Amino acid sequence: MSGKDVEVLKREFVSLQEKNTKLFEQNVLPAIAQKKQAFLDAFEDYFRERGFIVKKRNGAVRVSYDYTLQFKAFSNENDELFIMKGKEQIACISLHFKGEENSQINSQRNNPTDSIHLLEKEIEREKMLSMDLVEPEIYYAPTNSQIFFDNPYAILESIFQI
Repeated sequence: MSGKDVEVLKREFVSLQEKNTKLFEQNVLPAIAQKKQAFLDAFEDYFRERGFIVKKRNGAVRVSYDYTLQFKAFSNENDELFIMKGKEQIACISLHFKGEENSQINSQRNNPTDSIHLLEKEIEREKMLSMDLVEPEIYYAPTNSQIFFDNPYAILESIFQI
């Protein structure tokens, strides 16, 4: 392949990256926000069903039982959810999407290379990512765990085992 072919591949690579950035903003970010809210709603329901008093304020859910046992769930801007018992953090849960490992957002692959073989591999990786970004699958991942959860109730059961 000539230098002209490399330039065509570089343009295709950059075009795919731009497309994936738009897909991420249009599809993944709203899906993550929905998944965060689903967790907070499940946290509220989980404890309400068990007789806890529930209070919601400023995007956080606080639950208490006889004013002695208190938990709080909230999220931050980094797509993490936290569960506190009093002032002690008992869980940190990250939100991830299928295909994230191929994402330019989490990698150092911003500059296309001059190697045709590497460019072709990067283009294939971006195409695979595009498919994952069209209908993103979001999952919960507790920190320091290799277990992933799709359902917020399942992760609450694993944390509280009530």
